[in-house]
Order: sequence, then structure tokens, then C-alpha cells
Amino acid sequence: MKDINTHNIKKFLLIGIIFFFTNFVTISLFKKVDVKNININGAEFISIDDVIENSSLQLPERLIFIKTKLIENELKKNIYLRKISINKQIFPFGLKINIQTRKPVAFADKEENGKKVEGFVDKDGVFIEKKWVPESDKLIFPIKITGWDKDYKKIISLLLINYENNENLEVIKISSKGFVTLEEKFFQKIYLGSQVKELEEKINLIFDIKEQYIKQKKRKKIKNLDLTDLNNPKIKVFIP
Repeated sequence: MKDINTHNIKKFLLIGIIFFFTNFVTISLFKKVDVKNININGAEFISIDDVIENSSLQLPERLIFIKTKLIENELKKNIYLRKISINKQIFPFGLKINIQTRKPVAFADKEENGKKVEGFVDKDGVFIEKKWVPESDKLIFPIKITGWDKDYKKIISLLLINYENNENLEVIKISSKGFVTLEEKFFQKIYLGSQVKELEEKINLIFDIKEQYIKQKKRKKIKNLDLTDLNNPKIKVFIP
């Protein structure tokens, strides 16, 4: 009889604990999140105000109604983040935001609404506005991209990666019509043209031609390398 009573007490105690936590979770989900309930990790220069201004998040808002995935996508786009995760928490109550910023590797500018916007790009060719780069005025890079366009991110990334350990490249220029020109120390100017599908072959050809040219005992200073037609590369040299 004693064992039965003990069993019943444990059973009712377990039911009571489950009931308590169920109610606690339910109450917490419908509790309103405010500024004080948000914790940001990974980027000290990004504030809660930045999060609010660059997303659809409006505070105070009930935890259950906050659309974390939507806010993640908005912030990733508007603050040029590499990665972001927003997690709802019951204890401690609120939102935990983990951020991974992009690391700039080159200067860049782009045209937006008829105005020139200055910033940077990372190794993925993604544009980053100056205000989202800490101490941006102190940064020094050997390469600049002019005329950045979102349709050319992969091209820019491929060029940056291939020239990563080569200090020759100085400028990647993309015209309004998508014509790509490089400015570098060895070839002076390299015309890649608009055939972006052939870019990887053209980059390989640049280094092959350079290697062969260096092997020559007598060589003139190069004025430019024209690779607009992959089947007919042309080198123009300075004539004394």
C-alpha cells in the first residue's frame, strides 16, 4: 500500500512539473521582447538600433510572432553579413543574434541611383558599404574594383582569388556595358571583354603568357594584353 502511495505521489509530482513548465513556456512565448532582451554576438560595432533599422523587426513584439528567418535574410542583405542566426530563447528570455561579418580584401565603388558609393569587397566579390567596416579609413589594400555590379560578383571573386598571392593586380574595372579591364604592373592593361563564361580560361592564359614572356632574353615593355578574343590573344608593346 505504501509503494502505491509513493508511486502516486511521484506521478502527481511529475504531472505538476510538466504542467508548470508547459505553462512557463506558453507564457514566455507570448511575452513581449524589448531592446533589453536582445543579445548580439560576433560584431561589437553592430548595435540593436542597426538591427531594427535594417530589418522589419519592431519592438516590443511577442516572441512567438517574431519571424527570425525573414529578419536574418533582411540583415544579411542590408548589413552585408556573411552569416547570421537569430534564436528565440525562453531562458534567458529574448533573442540571441549570432553574426559573422565579411572581411574586406579590396576597395570598391559602385553606382546606385545615379550616385557613386564607395566601399569594399570581400573574397566572394560581395560589396560592403564603408559604414559596416570598422575603422575603414585606416585600411590599405593594393586592389580597387571600379563599377562593381552584383552580376559580376563571381568574376570579381575569381580574379581576387587568382591574384591573391600576386601583387601585380591594381584595378578591376567593369564598364556600364559589362566590359572587364584589368590594370596591373606587368601587362599594364589587360582587356578581358564581356565573355564572362571564358573568364577562367583567360585568367589561366594571363599567367601562361606572363611565364613565357619572362623566359625571353630580350623583351620589350608591354603596353597591354588583349584577350577579348580568346582564340586570338594580342600583346601590344612600347616601341622606342
